[in-house]
Amino acid sequence: MFAAMIVCLLVLTVTADLMTDRIPNALTLTGLVAGLWHAFERAGPSGLLSAAAAAAGMFGICFVLYLVRALRGGDGKLLAALSAMLGFSAGGRILLLGMMIALIRGVPLLFAGRKKEGTGIHFSVPVFLAALPVLLFAG
Repeated sequence: MFAAMIVCLLVLTVTADLMTDRIPNALTLTGLVAGLWHAFERAGPSGLLSAAAAAAGMFGICFVLYLVRALRGGDGKLLAALSAMLGFSAGGRILLLGMMIALIRGVPLLFAGRKKEGTGIHFSVPVFLAALPVLLFAG
C-alpha cells in the first residue's frame, strides 16, 4: 500500500514537472511528511529519527549537486522525500540509477546539438524510472 502511494506521488511529480517545468513544494513536502509519519508508525521515535536523518543526508548530497548545477531544487527535495520514505540506501540507489538514466538520455541530445540554454532533462522522469525497480525489488 505504501509503495502504491509512492508511485502516485511520483506520477503527480512527473506530471507537474513536465507541465510546468517545476516540482511543487506541496508534493515534496507531502512525501516528506508521509515518509516521516510512516517511519514513526513502524518504529516509533527511533524510526522517525532515522527517516529524518535519511532525508537530511540525501538533501545534503543533492544540495551539493544543486550548487554544481547537476540537479534543480525540486529534484533534490523529491529525493530527500523518497529517502525519508524508503531509507537512505534506497534513496541513494534511486539517485545513482536516475543519473545513469539521465546520462543515457542526455548524451545523445548533446551530440545532436539540441542542448540549448534553458532546456534540459526533467530529472523527475529518471527518478521515477529508477524508483520502480527499487520499489519492486525492495526487501
